[in-house]
Amino acid sequence: MSKSEFSRPAGTDGKGILGSDGLNPLNNLEKVALGDLDEDKLNDLAKCLFTLNNRKYGPIPGAYMVMCTKPGKEWCVAQLNADRAKPFVIFEDKVFTSIEAAQKEAERIKKKRGESAPRRCT
Repeated sequence: MSKSEFSRPAGTDGKGILGSDGLNPLNNLEKVALGDLDEDKLNDLAKCLFTLNNRKYGPIPGAYMVMCTKPGKEWCVAQLNADRAKPFVIFEDKVFTSIEAAQKEAERIKKKRGESAPRRCT
């Protein structure tokens, strides 16, 4: 993606606000997960993810996680994403009734794609 595809929120000129592509709408699970989270904290997270992804926007290869969507009942697989508006991508088709099953699926995806844990290159 080119830098022109990323935008900054209005009124943030000169501030350290990470951009967002604004192209990928949130799915239903992501809307619930992001809910009323603090925008400043999401921006701090996005900066860390951007650095972890070697100063690139987008999904981070090998950085999969399990997220609880319904406490004690439902877990899903997600991928960390270097984007202020969408710091993770939840796979709506990867929803499980146990955390163990979700963890196994996250590992399976990583192995299938031939990805390893992310490392920042210097």
